[in-house]
Amino acid sequence: MSARPNQRNIKWVEGLRGITSVLVIVTHISRALDFALFWPADFKDGPPRLLQLPYLRIPWQGRVGVPIFAFLTGFVCAYKPVKLAYQQGNAPAALKSIARSAFRRPPRLVLPALIATFISFVMSSLGAYKAANRCDSFWVRFDAPDPEPFGQNVKRLFRTSLSTWTYTENLFDRHQWAMRPLLIGAFQVYIVLAATIGMRFKYRMLVHVLLILYWLMNVNAMTETFGAMLALGTLLAELSQHRPTQNLISSHQRLCTYVLAPLIFLIGGFIGSYPAEHEDWTPWSMRLHNFLVNPNAEGQHTGSLIVPRGTDPLRRSSAFFIMCTAISLFLSPLFQKALSHRLLIWLGHHSFAVYLVHGTILRTVAMWIVYGIRGEPWQPAGVNEDGSPQEQAWLPPKGRPHKMVAILVFTALTYTAAWAWMKWVDTACARATQWLEKRVFEDEDAEGKAGLAEKGYAHGLANGGGGVPPPRTHHDGERSLPPP
Repeated sequence: MSARPNQRNIKWVEGLRGITSVLVIVTHISRALDFALFWPADFKDGPPRLLQLPYLRIPWQGRVGVPIFAFLTGFVCAYKPVKLAYQQGNAPAALKSIARSAFRRPPRLVLPALIATFISFVMSSLGAYKAANRCDSFWVRFDAPDPEPFGQNVKRLFRTSLSTWTYTENLFDRHQWAMRPLLIGAFQVYIVLAATIGMRFKYRMLVHVLLILYWLMNVNAMTETFGAMLALGTLLAELSQHRPTQNLISSHQRLCTYVLAPLIFLIGGFIGSYPAEHEDWTPWSMRLHNFLVNPNAEGQHTGSLIVPRGTDPLRRSSAFFIMCTAISLFLSPLFQKALSHRLLIWLGHHSFAVYLVHGTILRTVAMWIVYGIRGEPWQPAGVNEDGSPQEQAWLPPKGRPHKMVAILVFTALTYTAAWAWMKWVDTACARATQWLEKRVFEDEDAEGKAGLAEKGYAHGLANGGGGVPPPRTHHDGERSLPPP
């Protein structure tokens, strides 16, 4: 049975986004309350816990949430323009869609991020981060803004509202570090689409493949996290609407669904299980380290095909896993159907809100439950008798039951706040963006009168020309139209 691209199920995109938001939450919980989950075991040659084993460790060890968001950005930004240009043969409409999408993208990211930053600023001004500033979790202390006098805090708010979009630093919500690269990445997709919209299919595919290879060969930071994932999303958006490709998958559906997709996913999952630290503590992680990093006799990293020399093994291994996951989803209608569950779609609809609100709730309410609201007893480090600084003693957690209660309360509050955010805050931002778009862009079906007036054609409107510019008069020997 042949595939029909225009009826293809892409609800899995929203479901994947929903799972990603959950992954972001669980990895930040592990960072805050059980950092040892990032290791292959609690100590060298010790027995690993269940959640430290390969595959099972992936949600807790992090490194996959932001690359998935980058992949989805590439896919979603490309899907509609490609559908208009490739499937419906309307390149002008595709270019207009790209223009409008490019206009909407900044306010739809910047406005909610500014509101989330302001909320964190208010919490900081009220002293809500005291427990987070004093707890024994280094990651939480790093994430929480240091206490400042109100005047200095206001100045910090203005500085960080700008620095989020200039060099990714947000002192009130460090989780927003990915906002700027994702915004830039979306415009990279728009530029590629605009440049290739008139190309034949095989040459557009060549461009996307070359872009993926370029970013993977680039040893600069984050190239595999953003550049390669964005290009992969654009490539799969094209192939998802290419009828011969979909017919091929449909004609070998059982092979793709039950053999190729699971095999690719399992291979990628084992590579993606590479631990963040102490890879020499278990045999499996050491073998994976030797395969990926390939250290020589002097201990220098010579690299491999997956992790070239000079690149970050952690992000490269996670990027490989995300690429394998994306390809598996593309090949398997069964996987796509599973991700199209209405619960996952609901989670996906609230994923951006979850990303914006969860950090503030984690550093306040969750830390209050585990360490106490007041952050006491607290004794600032002084100096020893010889004048050397004393080591700071940080607040210990109250106990495991408090951690479990904190996880439950934090999760419930996060999704409740995300629901409220989507109902009021995101809706207001969407309306503001829509109003601005209507003011800036001309009418969809015909040039607006304001636009014609700006171009000097108001005379035609005043004379009842219906918006049509008056004909240009010319002398004998002049052409009324440009030469062919």
